[in-house]
Amino acid sequence: MDSNDIVAPFVLKTYQMVNDPSLDAFIRWGPGNNSFVVVEPLEFSQRLLPAYFKHSNFSSFVRQLNTYGFRKVDPDRWEFASEWFLRGQTQLLKNIGRKRQTQTRNSTRIDEDEEQDDMATEIARLKQDQKALEQELVGMNKRLEATERRPEQMMALLHKVAEDPEILPRMIVDQNQRSKRLADKKRQRILNPLLSSSPLEDTPCASWPQSTATNSGHAVNSSGYSLEPEVRPAPEYPFSLLGGGF
Repeated sequence: MDSNDIVAPFVLKTYQMVNDPSLDAFIRWGPGNNSFVVVEPLEFSQRLLPAYFKHSNFSSFVRQLNTYGFRKVDPDRWEFASEWFLRGQTQLLKNIGRKRQTQTRNSTRIDEDEEQDDMATEIARLKQDQKALEQELVGMNKRLEATERRPEQMMALLHKVAEDPEILPRMIVDQNQRSKRLADKKRQRILNPLLSSSPLEDTPCASWPQSTATNSGHAVNSSGYSLEPEVRPAPEYPFSLLGGGF
């Protein structure tokens, strides 16, 4: 067999992982079948890498991909591609080999820096996911504790009812009285502003003069003034506007 037809073990094992449908939860083909995606880097490192490569270092796996010419094609996820790494095209895998050692140290350093940045970003994302899961777990524990307390509260209530059968009617009466008091307070809050704005409150009934009857039959108040209009006799004719005669 020609040495040029030999597929590098790393490339072959990577293809086997990607092409295995049972491992799609960890690593799978991309949408165009010309790339692959590491779905869960943590689980992938702990479960698959030891089985295929005898180590659990995800960054080492990424360095190997870079060595064989794979490139990261999506900044938001771990998706890698190579022009010779295509689904169902195993005859092309022989074309994937290590990069030539003619690369300068500067380019190698740049690749390493980019890889470190990607790893730092992924670690930060994993920490955020872990924090969100912890908060959700705390909320679930609180809800579980509240649910567990309900049977205890119900049993305590039933125990009180067994000791005192009249407790339930009293509780109902107390609840009705509280509801009535709240309704009365609410009604007072509604009526008080209306009463305070009425002009009758500014003039109490006690301040109105009391009327009495006189011998002449006219009604007078407590101050002695008549409550009926004064009727004056008509002036004699002839008269003038100044009150004098002609």
